[in-house]
Amino acid sequence: MALGFRKLPSLRSLMAFEAAARNISFTEAAKELNVTRVAVSRQVSQLEAFLELQLFQRHQSRIELTRTGRRLSRVIFNGFQAIADEIDEIKNSSDDQLITIATTSGVSTYWIMPNIGRYRQIEPHVDFRLLVSHETINLVKTDVDLAIRYGSGNWPGTTSVLLRRQLIQPLCSQRFLKDHGPINTFDDLTNVPLLDFETAYDPSSSWPNFFRDVGKVMKGGPRMSSYDSYINFVQAVLDGQGVGLLGSPLMQQFLDSGVLVPAVEMDPLPQHGYYLCWPEGVTPSPAVLKFGDWLEDELKKGS
Repeated sequence: MALGFRKLPSLRSLMAFEAAARNISFTEAAKELNVTRVAVSRQVSQLEAFLELQLFQRHQSRIELTRTGRRLSRVIFNGFQAIADEIDEIKNSSDDQLITIATTSGVSTYWIMPNIGRYRQIEPHVDFRLLVSHETINLVKTDVDLAIRYGSGNWPGTTSVLLRRQLIQPLCSQRFLKDHGPINTFDDLTNVPLLDFETAYDPSSSWPNFFRDVGKVMKGGPRMSSYDSYINFVQAVLDGQGVGLLGSPLMQQFLDSGVLVPAVEMDPLPQHGYYLCWPEGVTPSPAVLKFGDWLEDELKKGS
């Protein structure tokens, strides 16, 4: 039977008995509970009547727990202690120390996760909950503290701060450039395998539009593979399968390490931006504010 349907003694009588049993004194229990000695004695008597068992042997100047009283006192003490410990745990490591972040798989994989790892070294007691979605989710209904979104920065009900603009250019692996290079001109790009992210947000991130935006004409019909998953698209470029339109900030770690290199020399094209977002009108917890400030500082580096 569920606990809620069981007939239990009053909490007041349990508290009075536990205090009296722990102190072996009605008087000391009364001081602890800030009530009279008579009130403690009455509550204990009510508990004994409820149980139809004697919990104390009452002597002229002292009380003594019966065997049943000792058994019950251990159970009640442990129960109250467990409740107190859990409350302390909730107060010290509650949702105030849990940061829920919403973003896309690309941002989470190539940008957020490395930064979270470094932040854990600074704030080891902070926990993270990561929600990955390609939809623009409602930050309030999903209890999201922070989101990193890509676009214009204008989302109803959301406060947003620009972190970085995306800068794209034709990138490939060093192995691919060694096998297919040198690629000296934009015309040379049409003679090597090109990779396309077919759901790219920016017009310039598709190859025909890219050529248009750099003032060139895409000649002929180059070999081209397309991907509807950003993770698969990036992996294909990393694996040396072709040239993709990528760049900072998401690919910064691969550019810094030399894993990816520009296929052709050019100034990167600025696109839309990555924004740090939170629900409008909501006051973030101190942990969220601290992480947000740190993330903003880190991800703005090199912008």
